[in-house]
Amino acid sequence: MNTGNGRGYDAHGEREYPIEDKNLTEEQNEHLTASLRKVRDMKDAPPALQDLARQLLGGRMELKDVLDSSSGHRALGEGLAGMREQWRNMSPQERQQVRDYDPDEDPKNAPGRDGRIR
Repeated sequence: MNTGNGRGYDAHGEREYPIEDKNLTEEQNEHLTASLRKVRDMKDAPPALQDLARQLLGGRMELKDVLDSSSGHRALGEGLAGMREQWRNMSPQERQQVRDYDPDEDPKNAPGRDGRIR
């Protein structure tokens, strides 16, 4: 499926190109797009959070409007509730590892042959 401006969409009806939020750098937009795709595909993510990711990827909602939307606000709340519980169950050492984690130093985040981050 293509839009009138020539930009393509994938099988999910979502943009094949990164989100283009004017307040973010190109790299930030690419990272946001990759992160939203991961959330969309996570089996354990709350359905409302997956739907929010689909809306953002599909261009049906802009990032700046997420908190103004009752569904966006609810989805983020549900998503954060699970993270909050995980954080509470971590040991102090595990929490420090999370604080110290730098995704730029993680080899899993290195670009693949196609230039995309895995």
